[in-house]
Amino acid sequence: MGRTWISPAFANLYFSIVLRPCIHADQAFVFTMVLALAASDAVKGESGIRPMIKWPNDLYVGRKKLGGILTEFSVREKAVEYVILGLGLNVNWNPQEGESILYPATSIFSETGIRTSRNDLLIEILRLYESYYSRTLAGQIDDIYKRWNDLSLIKGRNVEIHSGQETVHGNVRKIDQNGALVIINDDGQEERILSGDVSIRF
Repeated sequence: MGRTWISPAFANLYFSIVLRPCIHADQAFVFTMVLALAASDAVKGESGIRPMIKWPNDLYVGRKKLGGILTEFSVREKAVEYVILGLGLNVNWNPQEGESILYPATSIFSETGIRTSRNDLLIEILRLYESYYSRTLAGQIDDIYKRWNDLSLIKGRNVEIHSGQETVHGNVRKIDQNGALVIINDDGQEERILSGDVSIRF
């Protein structure tokens, strides 16, 4: 989308996870939500701060972006062949006002004043993700589903969603068990959205 990526070397955490789950294509996005939850829990455990999840793929502290997730997947005959989840997390960088950043940004260091081991943080994210991923594949998702809604930055808020050439306005009702956003649009109708760029009306 023509956006600039800014990150100094040796400061932050970036990695990708490759998955090959036996699931229907409509369920692929659930793993993005699970990674967002695992990352939020790991950051809380390592630093004491609790990031919130901004659907579909961002972590926020207050009104500042802490990290983002990119999801790619391949489908054959409506079944998922593979999912690639990439997570970028601001750890020991101190974003400065005036830098060419589209949204206000923060980091664990900016919030706490303490440097965090990226190795320890990565290990904890992967440990939690493995547990949540196994439970999700086994259908044990009720508690996980509840928790990502509890940590939703946009649940109950009025939002504007850009998806392709379409813009939708509405109030967020929930994120469903497949990771889709459920809103009540301006016409009072319930609408399910699989992807889009969300702006919050604070």
